[in-house]
Amino acid sequence: MNKLHKLLLSALILTLLAAACSALPDSANELDGTKWELVFIRKSTPMEGSTITIEFENGEVRGRSGCNSYFGEYTVKGNEISFGMLAATEMACMDPEGVMQQEQEYLAFLSEVVTFSVEGEQLILKKEVQDQLTFKTTTND
Repeated sequence: MNKLHKLLLSALILTLLAAACSALPDSANELDGTKWELVFIRKSTPMEGSTITIEFENGEVRGRSGCNSYFGEYTVKGNEISFGMLAATEMACMDPEGVMQQEQEYLAFLSEVVTFSVEGEQLILKKEVQDQLTFKTTTND
């Protein structure tokens, strides 16, 4: 094989590698396929008797917000995360008292989140340095 053939073969291989990498879906990230349960909203624990969860799969997010289920899209770039418009079911829960206010706070918080980090078994979503949601990993359905 002469130099020209080797050069052309190398260029072809590099082109194929670049094309393969650019074909990866944007949703491929470390959150994809993970499930979490909220343990802290800012510095408080969720209300006793309410469960808040979040799941990430192929650019889609879903979970329970204390009373209702929610779903939508999310985007990750590096450690930055943003959530698209979230939709939710429309049940009204009276027990525990205040669960609907907690749910509204949680969903509003998600719309303002700008960064995330995974630290061991915890997912931290932040909108400001001291203002964050902290989740623990879960495998429960």
